[in-house]
Amino acid sequence: MDVRLTQAMIAALRETPEMPDNLLARLDAARADRTEYVVSLTDDEAMALTEMCQWYIRRDPVTGTLGPKAQLFEAIVNAVYEAGG
Repeated sequence: MDVRLTQAMIAALRETPEMPDNLLARLDAARADRTEYVVSLTDDEAMALTEMCQWYIRRDPVTGTLGPKAQLFEAIVNAVYEAGG
């Protein structure tokens, strides 16, 4: 599947210490398409990516809102779901 991500999303994924080498290789192979990048993932890679991202989606216990980093990871998960159709 082809997942559309922004540069900020790709940067957040690259900074993630748990990112497996196979997913880093997919990020390295991303194609620029106007203002976004297209990352090609297998279904298994997409599942692994969303599971990893979900660890970073946490709401502030006081305000109940997502911080900027959590919003990026939530957007990544949503982009994968949209690409999977």
